[in-house]
Amino acid sequence: MILTSHRLDCFRLAIDCLVRGGSAERFDKVVVLCNGVVGAHRRYVDSLPRRFPAVHWDFIHGPRGKGWRISNLQNECVRRYPGALYFKIDEDVFVSGDWDLRLLETYEQYHAHPDLALVSATIPNNALGAWKLLRDDPGARAEFLRLPHADWQPDAPGSCDAVWAFPHLAIWLIRRYLSIDAAQHQFRALPPDTRWLEWHARFSINCILYDYRHWCELGGVQEHDEVDWGDWIRQRNALVVFDGHAICQHYTFFVQQDWLDRTGLLEELRRANVPGTSSALDPLRPALRLFRQLPRIVRRRLGATSP
Repeated sequence: MILTSHRLDCFRLAIDCLVRGGSAERFDKVVVLCNGVVGAHRRYVDSLPRRFPAVHWDFIHGPRGKGWRISNLQNECVRRYPGALYFKIDEDVFVSGDWDLRLLETYEQYHAHPDLALVSATIPNNALGAWKLLRDDPGARAEFLRLPHADWQPDAPGSCDAVWAFPHLAIWLIRRYLSIDAAQHQFRALPPDTRWLEWHARFSINCILYDYRHWCELGGVQEHDEVDWGDWIRQRNALVVFDGHAICQHYTFFVQQDWLDRTGLLEELRRANVPGTSSALDPLRPALRLFRQLPRIVRRRLGATSP
């Protein structure tokens, strides 16, 4: 399932990664969870069966919003297809051609564990993903630690929290592992015991795999999906397994989004991971994204200077 709401530019790239990479055709269903999708975005969603007829599509529509309006889309997908394995990504998550196979390998390795909750891909620009990748890549770690505000502690997976607050760290990490295939080739060459990271606390649910058993014991995805899910796992000391052989890129983490949009990073991700699909308009897109931010920037500046 792929959740989409308002970032058509990201959603197009996510779909290209799924379809052109080959993973979309391996699923019994690719279910698009539409959170208030309208206009050109809705037209693109509606065109997917015609554009990519080899993929088995399904669509679940709901009103735009957060909380239950997101969670209920995912719950409806599970109710529509009970007893399955559920691979879930967001509209701004970009995957490799074999991401599903690697997550499935991890699930099969751990599924007999009584406390298994989720299997997750490794994301460079979140705190836990950054910590794991930098643990296993000493050269990158040395460069990263020379950046302002960067931190990494060998025995503290939470020590890369600065990546949430300082977009320059997120941008550096995304560019360091810009080509997903190249990054996966690098980490798959390491000893097998570096592949998995076991976790029992809050996490990101942007690229995950879970089964029907877990959805039932969770009581369905709750109102504040990621927060409530993380609290449930922490309270029960349940197990989340991060797979270092399944790396994906997540573009629009909340505090990073505006800063990333002022760069050409989204276009760089397309060129690196879906070659041959770029547009002659790509050099203009960062300026267009910045133009759309101007009203928010002005409101923030006026708010900061008002008495």
